[in-house]
Amino acid sequence: MLELNWSGHLNHFKSLIGQTNHYLITILVGLEGVRTGKVTKDETFNVTWNPKSVEESAVRSRRFARNSALSWAIDSLDAYLSYLRKKPFEFSDHQLIKVFSERSIYKSLKEVTRFCNYQTDLPLSIIHLGIQWRNNLVHFHADNELEPEYRKFLLEYDQTKVAERFRGLDGNLMVNNFDERNSPTLKEVAAIIQCIHFVVLELDKVLIQNVNLEDYIKQLIADNDLEYKNIMAASPDKRLKKFQQFLITKGFKETNGTTSTNILTDEKIEKLMNGSS
Repeated sequence: MLELNWSGHLNHFKSLIGQTNHYLITILVGLEGVRTGKVTKDETFNVTWNPKSVEESAVRSRRFARNSALSWAIDSLDAYLSYLRKKPFEFSDHQLIKVFSERSIYKSLKEVTRFCNYQTDLPLSIIHLGIQWRNNLVHFHADNELEPEYRKFLLEYDQTKVAERFRGLDGNLMVNNFDERNSPTLKEVAAIIQCIHFVVLELDKVLIQNVNLEDYIKQLIADNDLEYKNIMAASPDKRLKKFQQFLITKGFKETNGTTSTNILTDEKIEKLMNGSS
């Protein structure tokens, strides 16, 4: 038997956000080299680049890189939440369905956490700060405020624990930086990325209970046509095992049976493999 362990959309989300912090650090390392004069434009790089002040240009570019990384991280979260509107996810919660139609990342996250009974904590508060921060940076004339619930949580949380969890991050300074409409620091962007990753993993554990497994497997077969054809070309005695291994790479795991609704028997798997329900 196989049980769905994570959604395929989680895998795509990880591919979007997984290396964001590494890419940002790489860019900042390069820009530090530009600032100090250790890195210059190679003659083979055929672009015009002649800033009045190399140092000031590097400083502004660092700010742009941090802002861009924050925006990318929030967009990755938005991408995951957007997947929930489509098959194979099926929700009967009318309030959740209504919010999905509004295309607001703030409202969607609020409703999804309510639906999953995910209580306000440090990571969720930091994510909401990140959403409003990104909106203020990206949207002209935006003046978004952090909701009092999350502001209070961040300001009253033990700052020693904040620093321990996020490599010296100061939650109070982070909120102040947001209030002053400054660009986030590297530590602040890294913390937001880490929190998005953590919370999405936790939410996905609950949300997969709302996946229609038949629809999901049909979608996997359609999206992986060549791999599926290779499986079906195998000898009959090996076909089921190969198909099960294929499903394991797409979010399923082997199980002996639980109370989960996301379980497929070998008989059911074989029927789906052969194109019948």
